[in-house]
Amino acid sequence: MFTNDQKKLKGIRFAKFLVEFKNDLGNVVKEVENLHPCAIQKETYFMHLNHEVMTHTHCLVRDLPSSFESCLKQHPSLTPIDVNLAKQQHSAYVSTLNGLVPNVISVQVDEKHPDCCFIEDTAIVVGDTAVISLLGAHERRGEEIQVKQILQGAVKRVCEIKPPGILDGGDVLFTGKDLLVGISKRTNKDAVDQLQEIFQGSVSVYGIPVVEGLHLKSVISFFDSNTLIVGACQSGAYIAEEIQRHPELRERYNLVFVPDPVASNVLRVGSTLIVQEGYPRSEAILQDLCAMRQVAMKKLNMSELIKADGALTCCSILFSVN
Repeated sequence: MFTNDQKKLKGIRFAKFLVEFKNDLGNVVKEVENLHPCAIQKETYFMHLNHEVMTHTHCLVRDLPSSFESCLKQHPSLTPIDVNLAKQQHSAYVSTLNGLVPNVISVQVDEKHPDCCFIEDTAIVVGDTAVISLLGAHERRGEEIQVKQILQGAVKRVCEIKPPGILDGGDVLFTGKDLLVGISKRTNKDAVDQLQEIFQGSVSVYGIPVVEGLHLKSVISFFDSNTLIVGACQSGAYIAEEIQRHPELRERYNLVFVPDPVASNVLRVGSTLIVQEGYPRSEAILQDLCAMRQVAMKKLNMSELIKADGALTCCSILFSVN
C-alpha cells in the first residue's frame, strides 16, 4: 500500500507532466517519455532513500560589470540587456546567498571581462580540491586568475586544467557522489580525462555529451543526492538518455522533468531551493517536489542574465571549508 505522501509525490513525476503539457511539447515529450518509461515506478523506491544535501560554508560571487552588455551570447536577444536591471537582479541573488551561506566572498569585478559575473565557469571545488578552469572561450581567459588566488588560500589542493583540455564549470555537475561533466562547445574530452585523474579513487567522473545549448547545466541541475532536475527538450532528453546508459547512474538518480529548459537550472543551498521566476508550469512541479521534501523554495527573476545565457548556478561557486 502506498501512503498519501507517496501517492502525491508520484503525482509530481513526469507522467503528470506529460498529461498536462503534452500538446505543448509534442515530439520532444514523446522522446523523453520513451527514454524514461520507469520514471513513475522508481518514485516509491526513492521515497526510502536518504535524500542528502551538500552543506556549504563558503560561496564566491563576482559583481556584474558595467560592460555586461558586451558579454558573449549564443544568439542575439530580441531586446537589449538592461544592465541596470541586470545589476539589481544580480544584487538580489547575492543578497539571497548572504542569507543562506555563512561566508560569501565577493571577487573584485573586472570590466575587461563582461562575463566575469558568471564565476561558476572559472573553477570547480570538490571537498578540499579546487580545479581551475581553462575556459573554453578565449575571450574569457583571465577571469580565473583572481578566483585561483582566493581558492589557494581556502582549500588544501589546487589543480589546473592543462591544454589541450578546456573546461567551463557550467559543464560540471557535482552530486556529492559523482561528477557529471558535459562535453560541449566549452569543455572537451581531454578535460574529462584530467578530472578523472585528479579525482581518481575519490569521485567517479562521467563524460556526458551536450548536443545543443551552452553547458550541461543549461538543462540539468542538482536537487539532492538522488534527484536531478532536467529540462524537457532535445538536449535534456539526450542527456537523460546518456545517464540511463550507465546502470549505476540509472539506479542512483531520479530525474524530475520540467517543461521550461531555463527553469531546469536550480540552485540548492542547504534546505532552500532557488528557482527561476516567471515559469509557472515548472514552478508548480518544483514546488510540489519541495513540499514533499520539506525544502523551502525561493524565486528570483534573472531575466537580464538569461539574455546572456546565464542561469542560477552560473553566478556562484559553493564549497565547504573544514
